[in-house]
Amino acid sequence: MKKKVITNAVIVCVALFLLAFASVQFPQLYIKKTHSYQQFDIYSNSKIQENTFVKNTLDSVLLNLKRSEFYSPDQKFKLFFVKATSYSKVIEFLGMKNMASSKFDSHIYNAEPDFKSGWLIKGYGDLEKLNLVQVITHECVHSQMYPEYSTLGFMKTQSWINEGYSEYISYAPKRKEQHQSILDLMVSIENSNGVWLKTTYGNYSPRFYLKSRLIVEYLIEVKKMTVKDIINDTSLSPEVVYEDIKKWYNVQEPF
Repeated sequence: MKKKVITNAVIVCVALFLLAFASVQFPQLYIKKTHSYQQFDIYSNSKIQENTFVKNTLDSVLLNLKRSEFYSPDQKFKLFFVKATSYSKVIEFLGMKNMASSKFDSHIYNAEPDFKSGWLIKGYGDLEKLNLVQVITHECVHSQMYPEYSTLGFMKTQSWINEGYSEYISYAPKRKEQHQSILDLMVSIENSNGVWLKTTYGNYSPRFYLKSRLIVEYLIEVKKMTVKDIINDTSLSPEVVYEDIKKWYNVQEPF
C-alpha cells in the first residue's frame, strides 16, 4: 500500500512538472498568432496590425541578422508579446521577470511594443523600455546560436560570448552610424560607475553586456577572429582581452 502511494505521488509530481514545463515552453497555448512577415511570426492578444512601422522595424532587424555568422534564410523567429496575459502571470510567478528572453526560435517580450515610436515598454522608468530593433535583434541572435551551441535549451558557450555577440550584431549599425569607435565605447564604460549604462540606442543596458560587446567587437574587428574562433578558443579570458584592448589603444588609467 505504501509503495502504491509513493508511486502515485511520483506520477502526480511528474505530471505537474510536465504541465508547468508546457505552460512555460509553449506560450502559443495562451497567445494567438496575429500575422507573419518575412522570417517572423508575431503573437499577441492585443492587436498588432501589419503596418509600415512594423515592417520597417522587422526589416531593420533582418538587415542586422544577415550580418551574423549564424544567419540562415530558412530560420523562423516567433515573437510573443505577452504583457497583461495569463502567460505573463505564469512566468512572473515562476520568477521570470526579464522584459525579453528567448529559447530556440521563441522570444518572450513581457512588455508592450510601440512600433511607431520604436520602443518596447514595460513601465515609465528608464530601465523599463528597450529599443525594439536592438532587443529583437539581440534575442534573434541567441536563437541563431541555439541549434549549434545549446543542450536542452541551455547554452554551452560562455555568457560573455553569448551576450557580447548578440550585442555586437544588434549595435554594430548604430555604432557605425554614430561613428563610435571601440575606444569610445571603452572610455564610456570606464567613465561610468553604474551597473546600467546608456547606449547609442538611448536605452540602458547592463555594464556586463556592454563590456562583453566591446571584447567581442575587438576580437572580430581588430584581431579578425570569427565568433566561432572565439567560441572554440577556450584559452580566451575576457579579463585578459580587456587588458589587451587597453594596450592596443595605449590607454592609461584613469580615463
